Amino acid sequence: MIRTYLILWIIFLANPMYAAVYKWTDSNGNVTFSDKPHEGAQQIELPKIQRFSSPAVPLENKIEDTDDVEMESTKNPYKKLLIVEPQDQVTIRNAQGVVNVKLELTPKLKPSDAIQLLMDNIAFGEPQSATNFTMQGVIRGSHTLTAQVVDKKGRILKTSDSITIFMMPPRINMGKPNT
Repeated sequence: MIRTYLILWIIFLANPMYAAVYKWTDSNGNVTFSDKPHEGAQQIELPKIQRFSSPAVPLENKIEDTDDVEMESTKNPYKKLLIVEPQDQVTIRNAQGVVNVKLELTPKLKPSDAIQLLMDNIAFGEPQSATNFTMQGVIRGSHTLTAQVVDKKGRILKTSDSITIFMMPPRINMGKPNT
């Protein structure tokens, strides 16, 4: 009996690995995709799932010297750093991989400081003095975005909460009504 359950369990776990996608054109010329075979359907080879894991990078620099810590706390006037756009858990459909990021910083950025944008805990571009960023070449998949205010020595003064975005290519026939 245990052997039967074991075999059924293995079949149950292996079943999604053999899922197939079929494509056919109906009499009206509409192309249809399904996971079930259809008369005249052609099985589609799907590409392997693209996966990427970036190495962990610490978000905050550790300051060893206690005098630096005291000096840092007195010269750090930033109370709030938020990623306003895009919103957390949003799906962005853009074929060019462009993401516009808008930040809210209180109080305003001091001339000696800059803002560094991180994607998947890796610096994206150079630090800048503006609170609007245009990210280009963002690849398909889920990504975390974080912003940091850094001083001229590269020390982190303020870090925003991370948000997650999902980059997807545009859908085919997006916006066209079905007839």
